[in-house]
Amino acid sequence: MKKALLCVFLLLGCLTSRATHIVGGDIDLQRISDQGFTHRLSLNLYFDAINGQPGALDQTVTLGFFRKKDNVMMGYVVVPLISNLQIPYTNPDCSEYGNVRTRLIKYSSLVTLASANFNDPEGYYIAWDRCCRNDVISNIQNPGRTSSLFYTEFPAILVDNKEFINSTPKFKDLSGDYICINRPFNFDFSATDADGDSLVYSVVSPLAGFSSVQSPNPQFPTGSSNYPRVTWATGYSNTNAIPGNPALSVNSRTGRLSVTANQLGLFVFSVRVEEYRAGKRIGYALRDFQLKVVDCPINNAPISFAKLKGSLNQIGKDEIITIPNTQKNACFELYFTDPNPYTQIRLKVVGQNFSDKGFANIPIAYNILSKADTLKAEICLDECSQSFDGKPLVFQVFTSDNGCPQSLSDTLTVKVYRQPRDNAKPIISTDAISRTLSAPINSTLSYNIFGKDVDVDSLSLRAVGRGFTLSQAGITFNGSSGIGNVQSPFTWKPLCDQIRTTDYLVDFIVSDRYCSRSKSDTLTIAFKPTPILSNKPHVSTTLKDQNITVVLDGENAIPLTFDVNAKDPDSDPIQLYGIGQGFNLGSVGISWSNKNGIASLTSPFQWNLTCELLGQEKEKTFVINFVTEDNSCSPMRFDTTKVTVLVKNKETAYTFTPPNVITPNGDGKNDSFTITNLPENSCFDRFEYIQVFNRWGQQVYQSYDRKFEWFADEIVSGDYYYLLKFTRQNFKGWISVLK
Repeated sequence: MKKALLCVFLLLGCLTSRATHIVGGDIDLQRISDQGFTHRLSLNLYFDAINGQPGALDQTVTLGFFRKKDNVMMGYVVVPLISNLQIPYTNPDCSEYGNVRTRLIKYSSLVTLASANFNDPEGYYIAWDRCCRNDVISNIQNPGRTSSLFYTEFPAILVDNKEFINSTPKFKDLSGDYICINRPFNFDFSATDADGDSLVYSVVSPLAGFSSVQSPNPQFPTGSSNYPRVTWATGYSNTNAIPGNPALSVNSRTGRLSVTANQLGLFVFSVRVEEYRAGKRIGYALRDFQLKVVDCPINNAPISFAKLKGSLNQIGKDEIITIPNTQKNACFELYFTDPNPYTQIRLKVVGQNFSDKGFANIPIAYNILSKADTLKAEICLDECSQSFDGKPLVFQVFTSDNGCPQSLSDTLTVKVYRQPRDNAKPIISTDAISRTLSAPINSTLSYNIFGKDVDVDSLSLRAVGRGFTLSQAGITFNGSSGIGNVQSPFTWKPLCDQIRTTDYLVDFIVSDRYCSRSKSDTLTIAFKPTPILSNKPHVSTTLKDQNITVVLDGENAIPLTFDVNAKDPDSDPIQLYGIGQGFNLGSVGISWSNKNGIASLTSPFQWNLTCELLGQEKEKTFVINFVTEDNSCSPMRFDTTKVTVLVKNKETAYTFTPPNVITPNGDGKNDSFTITNLPENSCFDRFEYIQVFNRWGQQVYQSYDRKFEWFADEIVSGDYYYLLKFTRQNFKGWISVLK
């Protein structure tokens, strides 16, 4: 386990003073993942800022980790002080009266707990032992000589060889408060759990630990399965830590303390919060704290009532005020006072079954200077606060004072049935000549859509295509919004690809908006794009036969040239383009350009065919479609002609008869060695060279010309051997030279 490094001798030298400052506190251990650390360890110490000794504030605290099974210390952490703040009071002006002032001292450090060291199924605990408590505590014996032990249990980190993720319960930071004798008191003492475990609360006797006046701050806490507890003074116990009717108790589910104390004094107690997962308790945390019971001055609650503006009568408790829809304003006059002079009254209005935003002109606070003061405020419902559901609107007026020790309040409930205003349906219209519009391709139609509302409500115009977006039909409509009257133009420019067998149905909708309630009207227009009537264009080539076979000999490129012509009988604008089936024209070396023009077009085609087109195949077919298209959008606007080119490798015959005797004597007969009927070259097999060797393997002749001629001028008579080398074939033979 990672530990903070701190000199033990320095620790002992700094922390030997007896601390009479401890009000209470707790320990928590939260699971994290931060820079290699696994947990954040924290100790929260509530410090008596009035009775505590200033020198008793520790700059570090030493927390011990223990195994529950045998109380063996697993390690310790020296945790530094990170904050020192006075806890807030509900009414700060009252804290001096109760003679209570408490500071929250936080100690915290990041630690790493190795799972292999924390795998015992009985679990572990963390402890901190410090002496001593306040001398003035009323409900325990010898408080000034009684230590405090902070304690938290947590489960094993490794369970069944699997990491068990858990954070201990974390008590919420407390606010400052004190108890007035014989008055009900409630206090939030709850905790949170980062893992969502179930929490159960109970009041228990505080732990006392083993520190003492003689050894107020041990170097290390001592582990124990049976720590001593405080000794209750006569008449006190964990069930009667603060006597009263009822005595101090905690709600086991919410962690909220309640008591109506009947004795004055300063009382210490401890709350245990247990965490359960899947019905099994896996750990718990303790928090000690002190509350003071004082004899408080009498603080009377403020008094309030209401009238409908313009009326002389107060609104009764269960009375329902009816406001007709012809009455524009719905305002109320609020009257309030307080029996205690020099009191500030705060006002809050809350809608119970409608939004708080429905109020206007809500005041905030007023000062009461004498018992005779009665103040008046006015609140008004806004226009949209109406009884749309047929039920009265209910709102409550809360008036609270700033009296000590706690603010008191009065609640006034007002019920109003405000008749809802009738909302007329808006009307939509258009200046289009028909509800079915037809337009030729590439033409443009423009009209307007209008919306009107007799109530002069907010209006909006929009359009929705049935199964398509407006742009997919060539329609532009931006819509608009306004008050009472709205208008927005639409434009339709149909294109060729938007022709279809069914009409485009567009719903134009005008909607009003009155107090989050809306009515609408719809106008549907059918859009029918129409193609231009046109004769079919024609495309052709200058080829006599458009099925062409080209045989390649592997030596020369074979050119293929022709013209492609397109004509339109209507002299319409036309396009001419070529498409290769499964290939790009340019990628195979075809020179061709697509054309655009009017009435007639010609585009020359040129292709030099070479063996590279075949790859490793003996033959290959190339199909080219030449297409012309006019701008009519008619189904007959296309014409296509197809040219098919079959490219083949030349077949080679390997049957030839070379001579085997030459007589180079200059008589003009059989004077040289040549072969006139060599196999023809092809894409895959070409003549490369001939070599002639003597009987000892010495080369006497070589040529790379397939029309070679060897005269054997410088050699003697005899038998010679030759090698004919082709790309894929070799031919060997002999020749006799006779001189």
